[in-house]
Amino acid sequence: MFQRLALLNMKRSMRDYLIYFITLSLTAAFMYSFLALGFSGDILAMSENMSMLTTVIVGLSVIVAWIASFVVGYAVRFMLMQRKKEFAVYELLGMETRLIQKLFLLENGLLGLGAFGFGAWLGSGLSGILVSLVNRIFETPHTYRIVFSGKVLGVAFLFFVCMYGIGMVRSARIIRRSRIIELLYDSQKKEEVRAMRRGESVFWIVFSVCELLAGGALLVMGVREQTNLAFLWLVGAGLLTSFGIYSLYRRVPQMLLLSQKRKKKKLYTGARLFYLGQIGRRVSSAGRLMAMLAILLSVSLATMFAGLLMGAGYKANMQAYYPYDAGIALDAPLTKECMEDMIAFTDEKSPVSDAVIYYLYSTDMQVEALALTDYNHLRRMLGLAEVSLSDDSFLVHCDTWNYMEDIGEALAKKPEITLAGTTLHVAAEQIYTEPMEQYQMAGTKGYVLVVPDAVAERLSGDKIRLVMSLADGGYPELKQELKSFLNSGREWEPLAKDGKELPERVTVGVTVKAWGVENSLTGFTAISFGGLYLSVIFILLASTMLAFEQLSGLEHSRCSYGILEKLGVDLGVQRKLARAEVRTFFFVSAVLPVVTTVCLMAGAQQMFGEVFLRENLVWICGGVTLAVFGVVYLLYYRAANSLFCRAVLKR
Repeated sequence: MFQRLALLNMKRSMRDYLIYFITLSLTAAFMYSFLALGFSGDILAMSENMSMLTTVIVGLSVIVAWIASFVVGYAVRFMLMQRKKEFAVYELLGMETRLIQKLFLLENGLLGLGAFGFGAWLGSGLSGILVSLVNRIFETPHTYRIVFSGKVLGVAFLFFVCMYGIGMVRSARIIRRSRIIELLYDSQKKEEVRAMRRGESVFWIVFSVCELLAGGALLVMGVREQTNLAFLWLVGAGLLTSFGIYSLYRRVPQMLLLSQKRKKKKLYTGARLFYLGQIGRRVSSAGRLMAMLAILLSVSLATMFAGLLMGAGYKANMQAYYPYDAGIALDAPLTKECMEDMIAFTDEKSPVSDAVIYYLYSTDMQVEALALTDYNHLRRMLGLAEVSLSDDSFLVHCDTWNYMEDIGEALAKKPEITLAGTTLHVAAEQIYTEPMEQYQMAGTKGYVLVVPDAVAERLSGDKIRLVMSLADGGYPELKQELKSFLNSGREWEPLAKDGKELPERVTVGVTVKAWGVENSLTGFTAISFGGLYLSVIFILLASTMLAFEQLSGLEHSRCSYGILEKLGVDLGVQRKLARAEVRTFFFVSAVLPVVTTVCLMAGAQQMFGEVFLRENLVWICGGVTLAVFGVVYLLYYRAANSLFCRAVLKR
């Protein structure tokens, strides 16, 4: 009996359940599709570190389930209020309160089960698209196909049950502690807003803007900071920005409404007074919720933008991170002869077309030096033009953007240095910036001095390097093979230069471009898809709460629009007013998050635009972020607009 009654109630209340069902279905769809991506055998086989993607997605799914449980509780509370008259009829017919509670929970259980099934079906199709995108990132041939996985379905269902179960437990607590008769007369609780003087409101608005500016300043400091202090600046930036957004949403809408109401000539034109009254009631009752959701939307957009930009930027700059086919770095004064064995070993695995063995020379300026001949050999291997130096000149190679300005200022103040008793003047072309991997192969601090060979020979070469160009580009497993050869102890023996001793511990670095590209794309995939997953879910949840908040005052809105009808206002005018009310509510909630994201894009372009080797990468990632947000937000706006208009204009 309960099952049949629950199904009939769900069918009759489908209008109230529509947005709730859409949210649950989309949440389940994204949860299933991203988990399917993380557990895909084809994806995990792409690199040895691809398990990172699985860890990221599972961890984010825990966060998603926990956050979504609050929205489920909020939605169930909304539906309780919408069906209070129906529950009153059940009570009058003699049904016990506990049976009504049981019926309501059964309805929601069936709804959740149906939403998960529909979402899993959508997610299976979406997972095929995600897998195709990852294969495209790795430039692997792939044909779109849908693969169903019982394991993924079970994990997704477990997370969904946790999410839905926590929300239902909270709802059951509300029903248990409140009698149905009390819910009958529990009208929408409105937030009491203290009327503020104009001067006080202006003060708080200015203070909020200062908070946002201070948050932006801390963000810049955090990005530029190279120590652990950066984390403190970034946390401070997030807090100040959140406080600023919250304060603005608590003050600016009220100020705008007051300013509109002071324009007496326009106030009584058409239905403007009615429209401002409706918006004013909405701002008063949902001001705090709008502020919190604006913060959530801002965080969502910033997370998506940062994830896409970091991942895409890393891929675009892959050549800068791995400029050489293979390289071996040993921070020890070894002979060049013992490094020849490594070239021979590599040639057996992958033909070596060119190789150079060179030293990084120590100086008294805490920066290494590189001989001009070795420097030009590296440039030839990278396809760059050679450079020339006079016997008494030097230059600086720096491919690390955050040091270039300081180096330029230092060279302007002191254009000459003394090395090994020789005074050198800075060359006409002071700084070269082509990618050379200057934290290991061509330096260890992000830059290096390039000096004439005669000067370099009088310096101490305490670090040796080997760079090789491979005819076939190499393969990912070559990195581990080179490491095993270095550590074998029998096949290769390190020999120190005359007069030098081997240190107790030797820092060893092995780079292979094929391995780096494969595993760096893993990091790109984890960052980009993780940010996309979390952000889309947050946008879904925030949009859901906005839609429910707009629909929560239907009883009051029906009365208001009913009065308009009795006054003879045309139905078309009423429909325009209803649409304008929903549009304003959604627009006001989204305007500041979008503005914040655009400012973040402009700042990122100003600070990092020249760093990325792909032109306009910042704006492309920002455009994708706003496009995804616009599609999801528009979907919920249209749904809320349609339901609101049908409900308040129904005769």
